[in-house]
Amino acid sequence: MLKFIIKKNYFQDALRLMRISKSMSGREGVKKAVAVMATDKAKFALKDAGLVTDEIKAAAGSDLVMVVEADSEEAADATLSEMERAVTASSSNAGKGSDIIGQEIRVINIGLDIFKEALDAQGVKTIQVDWEVPAKGDEKVLEILKKMY
Repeated sequence: MLKFIIKKNYFQDALRLMRISKSMSGREGVKKAVAVMATDKAKFALKDAGLVTDEIKAAAGSDLVMVVEADSEEAADATLSEMERAVTASSSNAGKGSDIIGQEIRVINIGLDIFKEALDAQGVKTIQVDWEVPAKGDEKVLEILKKMY
């Protein structure tokens, strides 16, 4: 029995998701339980593990995917509910702007805008840095710049 939940634009920390996945995988009746951001690499790994569906394939990199393979529908539903509770509990702390030691969370995003947008939607203060490869990657210009520093 394979069941899943996709949360659109719901960025989560990869280490937190790994801990949640590990704790859910040990539940009775659960064969596999994974919570990941739907990046191409993660979807490839899910496919390799036999945990992908058309909906998961279509998910965006800023989407959270929680998928469970279990012996029964009841075990899958219970595990997904617990997984969602764990993710939501983690997010409610982020949404309040505090991390594990009570400090305000502030993020500087140098990556894709969709990650900033997902964090903004959760109430996390973010700054987007518009970065590009120096000299547009032109090696001759890069060598000149290196000599100037």
